[in-house]
Amino acid sequence: MTVQATPRVLIAYDGSPSAATAVRAVAALFPAVQACVVTVPETTANAATGFLGVPAISPDVVQEVIDQLEAEARRQAGETAQQAVDRARALGLQAEVVPVDPSTPAWAALLDAAHRVGADVLACGPRGRGTFARALLGSTSFRLVHHTDVPLLVVPNGGGTLDGPVVVAYDGSQGATRAIQVVGRLLGGRPTVVVHVWEPVFHRSLAARALAVGPVDDLHATVTDLHEALGDRATGTTQEGVGAARAAGLDAVGETIESDEGAWRAVAAAARTRGASVIATGARGLGSARSALLGSVSSGLIQNAELPILVVPDDPAAATARENG
Repeated sequence: MTVQATPRVLIAYDGSPSAATAVRAVAALFPAVQACVVTVPETTANAATGFLGVPAISPDVVQEVIDQLEAEARRQAGETAQQAVDRARALGLQAEVVPVDPSTPAWAALLDAAHRVGADVLACGPRGRGTFARALLGSTSFRLVHHTDVPLLVVPNGGGTLDGPVVVAYDGSQGATRAIQVVGRLLGGRPTVVVHVWEPVFHRSLAARALAVGPVDDLHATVTDLHEALGDRATGTTQEGVGAARAAGLDAVGETIESDEGAWRAVAAAARTRGASVIATGARGLGSARSALLGSVSSGLIQNAELPILVVPDDPAAATARENG
């Protein structure tokens, strides 16, 4: 019998309130993690480099300033590291500090750290502070969404209730199925709601305009039949997702939502109604207006998050095959 390894979570921590919220969310969502690995930026004395090349200031003075700033940065990094460890351990997590290269773009440094520790999830808040405050969102979480090959948990300020079910955005794609599998592996103890959003595209399509010039008596019946066919197909997609979730060991139900206001809005509204603790989504979907779940959905959820968003990237092999194909 194969023993499944306990998940490992890397938390991007910089001492900000958002980072503290991310620690709390990880403790609530993944209470049995083997280790909570907290990354603390080791900031450098970039501020002193502006003095270089100024004739009125001797190189020795500049170097002294740089040395002092570096020493202060190391001291502050050590304090932040200890704060992170104390906070994580108080919440019942095992914690260790993983330094990152401050000269590397934040998103790349975080991914490198996640690879080094073998993280199953990379967690961050939506805002950082200080020199590394490029660090947590704005551009960093946005770039992580598009570059990560590790499941990414973005925790908004407040963090949500953290004790509700998981809502999985599902469109029938391989990415959505992978998201379900990751939820089954990492969040298997929580009830799951598989949400499929579909758009009644017929009213904006060329076919609809063609129908509009046809016999009026036939138009209503034709449009109704088309709407019902799309609705039936959407229901089938939802049930397919529920089946995948149950195969992954999840206690799952489905919800099919008709919406023409954007899939991420419909998914977020369903999560609010269900009192969800987290929304899971693949990083790449089918791309059609009918299913509407991809890039724009994960980005929309993160940029407007009211509760944690778990973005599950493509399987590397599948992504490579798609690029080569």
